[in-house]
Amino acid sequence: MKNQPAGKIEISKWKTMFRNMPVKYKFILLVAILLISVSSIMHRFGPYEGKVVDLKTGMPLKGAVVLVRFKTDGLDASSAYAGAVEVMTDDNGKFMLPAIRVFVFHPFHRWNKNGYITIFKPGYGAYPYHQDVAPMFVPNGTIPQKQHVIFKLPKLTSIECRRDNLSGVRPSGSVPNDKIRKLLQLIAEERASIGLSN
Repeated sequence: MKNQPAGKIEISKWKTMFRNMPVKYKFILLVAILLISVSSIMHRFGPYEGKVVDLKTGMPLKGAVVLVRFKTDGLDASSAYAGAVEVMTDDNGKFMLPAIRVFVFHPFHRWNKNGYITIFKPGYGAYPYHQDVAPMFVPNGTIPQKQHVIFKLPKLTSIECRRDNLSGVRPSGSVPNDKIRKLLQLIAEERASIGLSN
């Protein structure tokens, strides 16, 4: 073993250890490796950036909440919440979400590599739920990574439209409230301004 490379020595040790391992431990080890290989562990998303503007005027919308959610897809076509991050647009309507690493253990799930976006500002149609928002990406409600996107929201002129708009704002799935604090705050403000009880 004088001139044997270090990597070969390590592999040889592992082979010997595996050969001498009782069958039940070999089985447990193989099941664990299989489970990990078909489970979601870590994925890098983003960065995401863009600007939110009024659909008609093109004026920037300050103080809109931008929420991006991440999920995993199960082998049975189900999906599960994996993470979320939210920011507010600045004075120029701009937002920036840096790249984020999401860690989650969902057995028999694979990563859905899309970020799903929700944009909400009281008095405006919510993205992607309102029919007049733009642009739309495939799949619906996603945001592309590493691109500057200008999102256009329509101003809502009636109380009835604003009430209808609220029904689709809160994201579906099990997103914890502590991940959508800003969104919940703006929803509460909108409900109060149009005369709905909280």
